[in-house]
Amino acid sequence: MNPDHRSFPTCLLVLALALPGFAAEPVTLKDAFRADFAVGVALGSMSSFNEAERALIHREFSVITSENNLKPARVQPQEGVFTFDEGDALVAFAQQHNLPVIGHTLAWHQSTPDWFFLDGDKPAARELLLKRLRAHIHAVVGHFKGRIKGWDVVNEGLSDKPEEYLRPNKWQQLVGDDYIAKAFEFAHEADPDAELYFNDYGNEYPHKREKTLRLIRDLQARGLRVDGIGMQLHLQLDRIPYDDIDRSLTAFRALGVKVMITELDLDLVERSVWGADTAQKEEPTTTNLGWSVAPPELLQRQAEQYARLFALLRKHHDLVDRVTFWNLHDGKSWLNNWPVKGRTNHPLLFDRNLQPKPAFNAVLSVASEPRS
Repeated sequence: MNPDHRSFPTCLLVLALALPGFAAEPVTLKDAFRADFAVGVALGSMSSFNEAERALIHREFSVITSENNLKPARVQPQEGVFTFDEGDALVAFAQQHNLPVIGHTLAWHQSTPDWFFLDGDKPAARELLLKRLRAHIHAVVGHFKGRIKGWDVVNEGLSDKPEEYLRPNKWQQLVGDDYIAKAFEFAHEADPDAELYFNDYGNEYPHKREKTLRLIRDLQARGLRVDGIGMQLHLQLDRIPYDDIDRSLTAFRALGVKVMITELDLDLVERSVWGADTAQKEEPTTTNLGWSVAPPELLQRQAEQYARLFALLRKHHDLVDRVTFWNLHDGKSWLNNWPVKGRTNHPLLFDRNLQPKPAFNAVLSVASEPRS
């Protein structure tokens, strides 16, 4: 059992609810799984949330991730010009409700301004890029020092191609494979108390699982602080690789780090691309734009598959530290605009009216069952 999440045991809560005359508040996600792992949510700009949405956030969730507010293009669009307003608002809301914050992300091949990689009209040399990376990380992590629990230091740094190790992005091409190690080094310098994570999609599958193991072992061999691995799990209905997820969790256990499910959603609408490579796009068709009202049979299958996933994660409750949904409710989901703009998707536990869907109740029911 993870001692950080130990509280009123679920079994006692269920017993209490069965007592005659016992009146209790509805069970929440964060309380139901408190003995297993934290349940979190990724949030965009706080100005986009109304009072009902804000109430839902602090009622159901126990940790917040910054969705886009702290990505490089948002906080340093021009060299030396930092904008922390949205990040500060997110952290202020979290502190008001005693919710820890996860910062996302310090180095990524997407959402990084071109100026990072240029020296005039030429590609920047390794030394200049490392200087800029260190300055960026020190400024961002330093600004939030003591207010952010942990950072996704590098996001999506592994190649999707079986024959390649690291993704051949501009960081890797201009700095070298050790840009990831340097990012971890700089983040630890900036806040020695912050937890540091590597985050990627597809690491439930064998080819990226092995690359993840290789990368974390390399960082550890360099003596760098690495606290956890982020598994995004942007999943598709009827295509959840439960056995592969189980095998990855088992393999990652040997590294001695935590595992976080960092960007969970379960897409109901057909798409041909997998994972979460935002560079991939699709043209709209009759099957990939979704429905204003999701078919009940799909919502039921979604509920069953979410429940099976949470049962699997509870099996690894001593390893899995956090399960974070990527967005608050269906209306806020990024999957309404990827890989096709103008989709109407239904991938989360709450609908557009903030009402719990069948998946919410199915997930809650898992918490009262014996762990497998």
